[in-house]
Amino acid sequence: MEALAEELLLKGHHVRMFSPHDPDDRLARVMHRGVPPQDRPLPDYAVSLGRTVGLPMNGAVSNMSLSTASVGVLGHELDRGRFDVVHVHEPNVPFVSWFATEASRVPTVATFHTYSTSALGGRTVAIVGGAWRLYDKLSARIAVSEAAAWTAGRFYGGRYRIVPNGVDLSAARPDHGRSLDTLEILFVGRAEGRKGLPVLLRAFEALRAAGVRARLTIAGATQDEVDPLLLDPEGVHVAGRVDDEEKWRLLGRADLLCAPSLGGESFGMVLTEAFASGTPVVASDITGYRDVARHEVDGLLVPAGNAVDLGEALRSLASDPDRRERMARAARERAERFSWERVAAEVTDVYEDALALPAPATRGERFAARTGLSPGEPGPRVGPQ
Repeated sequence: MEALAEELLLKGHHVRMFSPHDPDDRLARVMHRGVPPQDRPLPDYAVSLGRTVGLPMNGAVSNMSLSTASVGVLGHELDRGRFDVVHVHEPNVPFVSWFATEASRVPTVATFHTYSTSALGGRTVAIVGGAWRLYDKLSARIAVSEAAAWTAGRFYGGRYRIVPNGVDLSAARPDHGRSLDTLEILFVGRAEGRKGLPVLLRAFEALRAAGVRARLTIAGATQDEVDPLLLDPEGVHVAGRVDDEEKWRLLGRADLLCAPSLGGESFGMVLTEAFASGTPVVASDITGYRDVARHEVDGLLVPAGNAVDLGEALRSLASDPDRRERMARAARERAERFSWERVAAEVTDVYEDALALPAPATRGERFAARTGLSPGEPGPRVGPQ
């Protein structure tokens, strides 16, 4: 959200961003299972909606604002803001996103980020939570990937325009002095089950046992979290939780980024960051990652959860530096597709389409549009798939 807001500001638009914000204090650590938030100042264009709490969801931990005070702040700002468009990110998240969609009185755009195959969860939100009616108020819907569009369309219906998450190309720090003696492999993520770190560790152990000089750096997980997963610590460096600057440095010096997720990914954000750094990837062949990486072009896609196939993919690239270099060039070119300049232009097109829709002409039409009884998007209603 912040990167999109800043790109829109650069283009001369007026932007106000409403989001939760956690200070780095003891309470924040308690509410996020001991994990401190990144110490980032709130931008001038942002309004804090209070603290969040970390909740397990979809195989990961999601930060949610559950305070009623946040709804009050948002309602006040929406009433006096005189906005042309309201853009809601992930409208499925309670309660702030729900309220923003319900309370908005101007053309409203929503971006759907989630991929899930849970029919129970999706239908509960759609039916019990009233998402069908609520999302019919939307003037336009964006999905960050085909995977996210499939999930939203399956449970809520509607039409979706694919606009991916963006990446800051200027933040990349490619290291052109990479060592040719040791294959540098990087993993970025938490030690959560769905991220597949144990699979990578088994593959890495087999890679070294085969005589390949390699080093694996793990960023995003602590030593205490990784130790129970290790059988052989040789060649493994745990960087711990890192800030953005250190993450970009690690991406720039890596020969390969490995993303062995088991599923549940709607988009491969870390893959686009690797591409921006000119670093090819070896990633699971899963929905979400397939929307980003191109097999045998800027990386390799391997079956999820298969340490043998993952190890073979790493070994094949370890022995072929020319192939890695070709993939690195392709990765940097691929990153241009996800530049914030291009993504912001596509989002702006959606805003303009939403603003171009004719306003309801009669009292009955205005009531139906305001309550979601008639679709805000042009054309007949598209129901759940």
